[in-house]
Amino acid sequence: MTVRIGEAFQAGLGWRGIFWTVVGIAWAWTPLARGEPPQILFDLPAVVAARDVNASSPSAAGQKLVEIKLELSSLHRGGKDEDLEYYFIRVAGWQTPLSIVDYLPKTQHEALTSPVSVQDSTEQSYSLGITLAGKYELVSVTGPTIGVGGKRSSCVKYDRLPPLETVAASGTLARGSELFVKLRATPRHKLEGSRQLALVVQVPSDWRGQVLRVDCEAVGLRRGIVSTLDQTVVCGKKTLLVAVYLEGDSLGQQQAVQFAARQAARDGGSEPPAARNSLPRWTLRLPLAEPATR
Repeated sequence: MTVRIGEAFQAGLGWRGIFWTVVGIAWAWTPLARGEPPQILFDLPAVVAARDVNASSPSAAGQKLVEIKLELSSLHRGGKDEDLEYYFIRVAGWQTPLSIVDYLPKTQHEALTSPVSVQDSTEQSYSLGITLAGKYELVSVTGPTIGVGGKRSSCVKYDRLPPLETVAASGTLARGSELFVKLRATPRHKLEGSRQLALVVQVPSDWRGQVLRVDCEAVGLRRGIVSTLDQTVVCGKKTLLVAVYLEGDSLGQQQAVQFAARQAARDGGSEPPAARNSLPRWTLRLPLAEPATR
């Protein structure tokens, strides 16, 4: 239904109502008037080798420690970099839970501004004179006096450290079985490109490999015609499976590659479901091969 401005004003909407009517029409019918959020693509290697670090960090009997490094890549397609707010990455075991001992990156705070210069000034004025009564007094008001005056001032300058802001936050969830990393975008801290995540997990001594699930999410701003209409939206989301094998285990590597190939054929090159809760619970894991007899 078309509403003429003159009729809208006569109907009692007033200029404010007419303004918001025009804003609503522009919002609904002019997509170019809105700033589209960034579009983020995530990627991870399908197969990763884990390094045995038990020699440098001994673990409990029947257990060992392995280090898993994940090379996360992100690509910005469309939108403005300044509209990207943060990444949220979550790493967990696909079938069996992890026992996380250590991880990187750690929570990091950074000063996003330069030191603040502060100047404190103090000034004191006084005068000594003879009042009409013929007495010597310290006076602070103007009047018919005869005498001398003076002034004393001091100035102190110093730099105050700027406040620290969190650019990376990390920790564990689900009683230490999941790792989360939240990376914030700042003018000095760009997120596009490749970055490394690492975790040390405790596994059984006969561990040969495992499948990890990595959930990646990017959050940004969709700009409105005015700043009050800005919206925080998810501008990139992907769930990736990573087959992990023990470094130096050729049979484990072969099985991990075969698993990745079967998974790629199953996905057909398409994006996995966006919602974590909708992902099927697999019971498949890398089979454990019997160690070769020397």
